[in-house]
Amino acid sequence: MAARSRNSKHGFCSQNKLWAYAAVVVFLFLYMNSHYHADTLFGAGHNAPVVPVIYNRDVTPAEPAREKIPKAATVPLKVEEVKNPKMQFVQAGSQDRERAEEAVEEEEDAAETLAREKEKRRAAEEAARRAEEKAKQQEEVASEPESEWASAGEEPEGRDWIYCCGQWQECYCGGRIRWGNHEKWKVVDLPAGQTTHLVKCSIDKLGDPYPGDDGKHCQCEVTAGSSFANSLNPALNPASRAKKATSCQSLERGGREEGEEGEIMWKATRAYCDPSWNAVPAGRRALPMDVLQGLMNSWVDPRFQAVWDKFMGKTGWVDKAFINYYAGPPDGKHTAMTQALVESIHEFSDEPVIVFHFGVATPESWNRQRFPRLILLHAKPMPANSRRSFNFNKLRAMLLSKARIGIQLDSDQFVAPGVDAMFKITAREVTKEYAMPILPAHFLDRTPKDLGAYWKRYCPSNGCKFQSQRWGHAHPTWSFWATPFLGRWLRRNFRDETLPADGKMKPLQVIEVKEDEDLLNVATWEDKGTKQWCKFDIPDPVEFDTILNEQSTDSSGSTKCIKGMCGNIGADGRYHKHGVVKVFYTAHHAINPSVTRTYLDSLNKRRHQLNGPYLYNHRFYKTPEELKAANPKLACMV
Repeated sequence: MAARSRNSKHGFCSQNKLWAYAAVVVFLFLYMNSHYHADTLFGAGHNAPVVPVIYNRDVTPAEPAREKIPKAATVPLKVEEVKNPKMQFVQAGSQDRERAEEAVEEEEDAAETLAREKEKRRAAEEAARRAEEKAKQQEEVASEPESEWASAGEEPEGRDWIYCCGQWQECYCGGRIRWGNHEKWKVVDLPAGQTTHLVKCSIDKLGDPYPGDDGKHCQCEVTAGSSFANSLNPALNPASRAKKATSCQSLERGGREEGEEGEIMWKATRAYCDPSWNAVPAGRRALPMDVLQGLMNSWVDPRFQAVWDKFMGKTGWVDKAFINYYAGPPDGKHTAMTQALVESIHEFSDEPVIVFHFGVATPESWNRQRFPRLILLHAKPMPANSRRSFNFNKLRAMLLSKARIGIQLDSDQFVAPGVDAMFKITAREVTKEYAMPILPAHFLDRTPKDLGAYWKRYCPSNGCKFQSQRWGHAHPTWSFWATPFLGRWLRRNFRDETLPADGKMKPLQVIEVKEDEDLLNVATWEDKGTKQWCKFDIPDPVEFDTILNEQSTDSSGSTKCIKGMCGNIGADGRYHKHGVVKVFYTAHHAINPSVTRTYLDSLNKRRHQLNGPYLYNHRFYKTPEELKAANPKLACMV
């Protein structure tokens, strides 16, 4: 019998059964008219119950065993063969009809079996595909010791799991590393013969132990008393005896005992510390109070306690300081860049630098003998489920530095001769009357064409009438008068506060301002800030060739730039119509420490023969007074 598809077999069966029932009706009709007795049909008395005809067998129900007819020997019953209804039904109602129906059901069973086999093959192929994908995800960690999926359980005594890094970052650890969240983890063993290892924490490298969860992170297993445990960030090591530099308790006490500066600092930080503070409603994505309180803690690295005592010990405040923040393994790129920055400050400045470390461990080679003006502070990373950018630690560092005058520098910067002049002009410009940080003009003029939920508030209909100045670069300088500004705006993001509609200004959830630079600009516009530095953070180290090169000097002693990158920072249509002045005090995008070292050596060698530091309209100027005299309509400040 020809095979039929699963979709058509039931129609075929129903059709045959219909003709069979029709034949029964014809037979009964003939029987009634020819005086057949019921026993002829049923083998029982007239009053015996009528049982349905059972197809697919030619034996009685008490004898289930039967001989099946091979498919090749079966012939379907066709209607056109029933020429004499009475006689043909009796003949077909016996073995031929029943064997035909048996063949049909066998074919149905075979089709169902085939379908099940296809489903099994499909499931097996899908399982193989998933296994292949998982294998590809783990290829890049194939050199690591064998890993396992694990549930969080009790660890051996003396061992603890600590937060190491968030997703897409690198975890540096002196023990096992686990990747995941809650109770779902993948564990990576410490390679044999190594005391530490570095693992990139991402689904590309380690697979996905918790699909759909965006709080995945890495944790590091720490053994109490080990050398690795002793090198840990005190914020991550409960056994650390490092001295706290700040806490909610010390900030509250400072508000009573540290004069005007302490009062201002407590005003800036109270909302993070005091559970009764509720001046502004918090949103549903606010960080919990215990988390906010923890974010106010910082510790002095024991190796640099003497440096902290020298610059801050008497009052807890430092007069002037550069502020940096970073995280990364001791032998990683960000650590190397941070070290190059610290070296440049020791070479070209007389002021200290406060480095806030938000990672796991710092290099053992860092000490106060090597860096006598480095104050190394540690603070706890933001929780993996905080859903906030790591770069908001910049504002935490600024807020907790307790610097009367501060200059914030990123790790991919270095400083040059003359940079200390920025402290003096910052003290001049950031005052009780203008109590907000000042940013340098960005080399890009960002507009509503760029991404950002905040543009609708400040640029309705693309008018930008509520944007008070050009987009600034997130390298601010500030005085202690600006600490309430820093605390208020970081608080608004961390507590998920909303800026209400104000006339034509649309409401804005501050948590939708995703990065530090965006938040500093939004805050400046909202508070109607108008001051902006000229470009003292030169966009790339290569531009420093311009002040290192020999240039042309005319008879009046004025130096014209003829070699190098002599143009202004790009103009915009509203604020800096003729471009922005370059001030060669710091370099940005210094991402290669060896290249940075080359520039530091060159600057050191020629520090008394350098051009500038001010460059505008292809001319160098030695002092801000010379620059302003030649260009009285400057929009940026020097």
